[in-house]
Amino acid sequence: MTGIIILNYQTWETSLKCMKSAAKNCKGAPYTIYLVDNASTAPMSDRVREYIKKHPVCFLQSKENGGYAKGNNIGIRKALEDGCDYLLIANNDILFGEGAIQQMADYLKMHPDTGIAGPKVLMEHGRVQYSCCSKRTEMKDMFQVFTIAKLIFRRQWKTYYCLDQDPGKDRDVYYVSGCCFMMTAACAREITPLDEHTVLYDEELIIGIRMEEAGLKTHYCSGAKVLHRHGHTTDRVKPFMFQCICQSELYYCSRYLHAKRWQLWLMYRYRRMLYWIRSMRDAGLRSYLSTFRQETRKSYQSSCYSTMKVL
Repeated sequence: MTGIIILNYQTWETSLKCMKSAAKNCKGAPYTIYLVDNASTAPMSDRVREYIKKHPVCFLQSKENGGYAKGNNIGIRKALEDGCDYLLIANNDILFGEGAIQQMADYLKMHPDTGIAGPKVLMEHGRVQYSCCSKRTEMKDMFQVFTIAKLIFRRQWKTYYCLDQDPGKDRDVYYVSGCCFMMTAACAREITPLDEHTVLYDEELIIGIRMEEAGLKTHYCSGAKVLHRHGHTTDRVKPFMFQCICQSELYYCSRYLHAKRWQLWLMYRYRRMLYWIRSMRDAGLRSYLSTFRQETRKSYQSSCYSTMKVL
């Protein structure tokens, strides 16, 4: 059986579309949808409530919004308890192409040394989203790939995101996008629970490291296609999203890369400067500027302290 874990926050109708797409994609194969609500303040719609009653959906309510990792951990634990053979993690703004779920499951079944399979992720205008990475993310990659320096280090940026390879061909990769991927139950027991210190970003980087440590492969399945309606959820919380990017980067660099203090300072200052520049043209970002500064300062200080403890 496949356990399909969908994380909801506020956007109930978006989650409903995702559930319907997943159910249609399974075409009679045994599945259970684990809809995890991350402490939404918006009430569940009647349409969603009716769908849950009439379909194999297990609704799980989180008492707090702990972010991507914490919310998905709730669904992962329940799916493993229920004996699911495969666990599909999907953002609620994902729509599945025909046969996508079965193609990932089939690949994992035929390749026991592979723990995770990820699909080709398409955006609404048809372009391929950066959905896989070729290597472990080190400090130099944080500067060359995740900052404006990527305009200079164009070749490194393309290699990192596998943009120098044919997106229509299958291949083993270091990690796949966290917006949609499938893992075996055995893999889930090895690499989960997901690190809950991240909120919205950099989870894939950590999963890649855990997969490497577990000796398991990650595979990009080009024939399995999904549509990522990116922004249907994050656009509603854009200031908080930028805050999470900064906080997750600082945590990843200090915890997993043991970054030096000057490296953390550069990343921290870069994100603060970028936010300030963007806030000049965005009233919503401007109104959140004080909170952004306070929260990212706390994360920076905490990361520096963690680095000192390691040293």
